[in-house]
Amino acid sequence: MEMVILLLLSSVAQLVVPAPHPSTDPARFSLNHIIEEVHKCNKSFANEFFVEDVEELVDAGCKDGFFCKVHNILKEHEKFEETKKDEQTLVRHLKAYITSSNMNCTEVLKTVKKSTVSKPITVLLENIVKCSRRRNLGVK
Repeated sequence: MEMVILLLLSSVAQLVVPAPHPSTDPARFSLNHIIEEVHKCNKSFANEFFVEDVEELVDAGCKDGFFCKVHNILKEHEKFEETKKDEQTLVRHLKAYITSSNMNCTEVLKTVKKSTVSKPITVLLENIVKCSRRRNLGVK
């Protein structure tokens, strides 16, 4: 009798209490936030800010060097320009992604060649979305 009551109680508890969400990959979670923040930043930026071009890193497959480089570029941009809250949030999300992916940007950036071409910051933001989507889909 006690066993039946316990079984009924546990069944009711499972129906009433929602099941926990399956654990999501923290890197994928960060990439989705990065995409959201890029869209916010894109709305607030005009083509007035120019930054280093990262097209070669995108063409090379959006590897760790890309994410380290854009984080570095945006961090530097933050120091020299009055940045908006959206850009600061984007930099934080990029840092969280880099940390959760165990990237050593100091070492990775030693192998990344500095571009001599400058492009509008909006192009950089579009490339961040492109590479974040590639990574979310698992395309390397």
